[in-house]
Amino acid sequence: MTFTPPEHIPKQPVFDLLALTGSSKGSPSPPSLRDAPYQCPVNRGSLAIALALRHIGLSGRKEVLVPAYHCGAMIEPILAEGGIPIFYRIRADTTVDLEDMARRRTPATRVVLVPHFFGFLQPLQAVRAWCDAHDLILIEDCAHAFFGETEGCPVGTQGDYAIGSTWKFFPLNEGGCLVSFRHPLNTIKTRAPSLSEELKAVVNTLEYASTYGRLGSFNALFKNIFHLKDWLVQRLRSEPPSLAPPHKSGDAPTPEDFVPAPFHSGFDPKRTTLSGSLWARWVTEKSSLSFIVEKRRENYQTLLEASVNLPGCHPLFPHLPEGIVPHVFPLVMDQPLAVFGKLKFAGVPIIRFGEFLWDKMEKGTCPISEDYSRRIFQFPCHQSLQKHELNWMIQVLSAVLTGSGSLPSHPDQHAP
Repeated sequence: MTFTPPEHIPKQPVFDLLALTGSSKGSPSPPSLRDAPYQCPVNRGSLAIALALRHIGLSGRKEVLVPAYHCGAMIEPILAEGGIPIFYRIRADTTVDLEDMARRRTPATRVVLVPHFFGFLQPLQAVRAWCDAHDLILIEDCAHAFFGETEGCPVGTQGDYAIGSTWKFFPLNEGGCLVSFRHPLNTIKTRAPSLSEELKAVVNTLEYASTYGRLGSFNALFKNIFHLKDWLVQRLRSEPPSLAPPHKSGDAPTPEDFVPAPFHSGFDPKRTTLSGSLWARWVTEKSSLSFIVEKRRENYQTLLEASVNLPGCHPLFPHLPEGIVPHVFPLVMDQPLAVFGKLKFAGVPIIRFGEFLWDKMEKGTCPISEDYSRRIFQFPCHQSLQKHELNWMIQVLSAVLTGSGSLPSHPDQHAP
């Protein structure tokens, strides 16, 4: 049986009026993928990778250089488009090991994929120059980095193509984009979502918002509607109701009862040409970009300061440079297995990018990637986190890592 404890605070941005009317509305917009002159909205960022490869046309040169630190959503589109992933090393700061990348290039190499891990932009000028020298196409993977600039270069401008995941930065449950500052994308043909797909995009967003009480006076009404919807879906599918976590009869469940759900990247090759929903485009267009940027940086800084004195861990990025807009707060754990279940069971949302590396990658390809796959936990720092939620997460982290005893109560009890 699989049991995933409920997350007491939202893992990703939540829809509410503040998302559209943030206090920084009217401030200068930061650099973002929205600035690209060529845009192709899609359903998910992984689909944008497939579309970029299709637009390039791999032909006889099918090898795609990808980082050894990766997730399935980066590899599966390559395989679906007939590409062959070749893995290069990263350095401890997650930047490209260009010397290793050069060693792995062959006459069959056509594409280089470079992600901006966790929103911290890679310095890509040297990589861009190397790609130009060897007639290689550079895809800038901005799934973790919708905003920002480094080396004076705005996000997305160094790649021939850039892909983004709008749902990771905006209050949505789906959405991505393929953009380019260099190549027109008008030859890419996508299909519009059906009416049911459009409605699903809206319903999923509102349901997630109601889960965390973000719909104000309408919250109770929507919760009842969504409970009824879930009941009807279960009846139609003849599914039994959700079961309690597995534990001995009469005993309270413990962190040891936690069994992670099977990993799924979310990539579906049948949906490669599915365009982004009108809802996702509207929310992205109406959201206050400066509010998103300021709140994410502020929340990251709060988590960074709180982690300084925590034992058994250290921040992957101990400094937040100007121009960087984080996706999450990555924390390197000394003993990940000892704390993971406790944090999850307490209701803390944890993201594990790269937890499952592609099983056909040769062991020892990149020791840093293999180490980070096990030891880096990512915690939310998005703009929708309320102050009491952020403080609660910090208190739980402290209690678990210091072994100080009882955990703080559910954050709702501390809501203003």
